[in-house]
Amino acid sequence: MTDELDEQLPRAVAVSRRHGAPPWQVDAGERPSLHVVVEGSFHLVQHEQRVLELAPGDLVLVGAGPPGAAPREQRLRCLPPPPGARSPRAELLSATYAAAPAELPALAPVVHLPAADTRDSPGLLAIVSLLRAALADPDAGQAALARSLLQPLLAYTLHSHRRRLAATRTVDRRIARALQLMQAKPTERWTVAALAKAAGLSRAAFARRFLAELGVPPLRHLTAIRMQRAASRLADSDDSLAAVAAEVGYDSEFAFSRAFKRHMGEAPGAFRRRCSAQGAALALPVVCAAA
Repeated sequence: MTDELDEQLPRAVAVSRRHGAPPWQVDAGERPSLHVVVEGSFHLVQHEQRVLELAPGDLVLVGAGPPGAAPREQRLRCLPPPPGARSPRAELLSATYAAAPAELPALAPVVHLPAADTRDSPGLLAIVSLLRAALADPDAGQAALARSLLQPLLAYTLHSHRRRLAATRTVDRRIARALQLMQAKPTERWTVAALAKAAGLSRAAFARRFLAELGVPPLRHLTAIRMQRAASRLADSDDSLAAVAAEVGYDSEFAFSRAFKRHMGEAPGAFRRRCSAQGAALALPVVCAAA
């Protein structure tokens, strides 16, 4: 595996972990770099223009444009929290590579992997967890361990990106329309019939095709979208359970709590307490300065 990575992927030249209260920024530099948002909110800025918003759990690979392209002024800006928010925390893991991966020149200079995709890749989460732990320890041996993880980190990122592209390309355009609506309006009182009408299919044909494409029924997929958003709000805000419930389309706190526990395996309050104790937006293990 190591020999294959050495042949297929560019050499890693640097790695860092930056953390602290915002605002602050990181210069992405002229070389390709991969960044993992652990905590906080960031903007990717190119030539002082905001091009991408990044949330906890997101990965972004920048500087991967065609060979010979003009270098871009790229920065990741850590944003201050809104007025009245709880004490801010931000953490960013960054890796720099000698060149862009060979498969990327045909793609846009920015490859964005949302948090939902990182959560779907246990291997990627494990590498990020190990990398974060290694960078939290100033020991020289841990620094060497961190560097050894950078090529697997890139390999898993590219694999997840390819899988995401493949899923986007193969989903029926009518099912894709329904998916877009669920993502854009998760609080809507969607029924299978309403989604089928929006997709231009009969109810039976839509339900059958959706299950074949996604592997789950439409309303179960909608619940997963709502629960992902609820989990993010519970981890990142002090909003009441009733407010979170309303934000993801539930009329009562009881109905929301029951759905959340069924989907996530624990009650919303317990989930929030665990996130607060761990301080880990990526659901990573606790990392102390001298761990």
